[in-house]
Amino acid sequence: MSNITASTQPFVLARQAPGFIGRCWNAIQERRAREKVRAALYGLNGRELHDIGIAHCDIEHIVSNPEVDPRGI
Repeated sequence: MSNITASTQPFVLARQAPGFIGRCWNAIQERRAREKVRAALYGLNGRELHDIGIAHCDIEHIVSNPEVDPRGI
């Protein structure tokens, strides 16, 4: 019995690796997207930020919480 368990364990770990790699890749892509949003928002002046309804101090919150609408809509 222990031989069967020992021989199947590497197979289970190998099957989980693509899922792990996929999650890592998705995390990298999400981070890159947040960096682009951050750079775009920091590139706006105060008036432009006011026009879209956010303040300069809100940029980090907006970038780290994309599911929350800062305008309260």
